[in-house]
Amino acid sequence: MGPEGSENWHAMLDGAEAILREEGHAQLTSRSIADRIGVKQRLVYYYFRTMDDLVIALFHRMAEREMARLKAAASGERPLRAIWDISLHSTDARLISEFMALANRIEGLRREVLHFIEESRALEIEVLEAALARAPRSVEMDASALAVTITSLALLLSRERQLGVATGHDAVSASLSTLLDELEPG
Repeated sequence: MGPEGSENWHAMLDGAEAILREEGHAQLTSRSIADRIGVKQRLVYYYFRTMDDLVIALFHRMAEREMARLKAAASGERPLRAIWDISLHSTDARLISEFMALANRIEGLRREVLHFIEESRALEIEVLEAALARAPRSVEMDASALAVTITSLALLLSRERQLGVATGHDAVSASLSTLLDELEPG
C-alpha cells in the first residue's frame, strides 16, 4: 500500500472530494479520480485497497480538519459565535448529503460519521453549557437540545442557500444572533 499522507494520497483524496461535490457519489470511481489527477487507475488501488477505503479516508481527513477548526473556535474569545460561523459558512450541504448516502452503504464510513457527529456535538454542548451557566437569564432549552438546533439550523440554511432559497433566512439568523449575543455578550 502507498504511504498515507503522501502527496499522491492527498491528491487522490482532493480529486475524490471534488468529484463528490461536483458530480455526486455515482460518478466517484477509481477511473474518474485517476483521470482527474492525471495518474493511472491502478495507482488508486496502490494507495487504497478499495473505493470504500478511499471514501472513509476522505471523510476522516475532512472530519479531522473540521474538529481542529471547532476546537480552535471553542478556545477563542466568543466560542459560540465562532462555532456558529463555522457551521453556517463551511457547511457544504451537497458533500454532507453525499457522505450520508454513502454512510448508509459503507459501514466503516457510518462509524466515522457517527464518531464525528458525537465528538463535535460534545464540544458544542461543552461550550453551550459554559455559556448557559453565565447567561443573565435562563434559556428554555438545555445545552444538548440547543446544540442540535443550532447545528440543524446551520445545515438547513446552507442547503437552502445552495438551492437559491433565502425566504426567512435573515429573520432566523437575526434571532439566533440575538440569542448568541445574550449567551455570549461582548
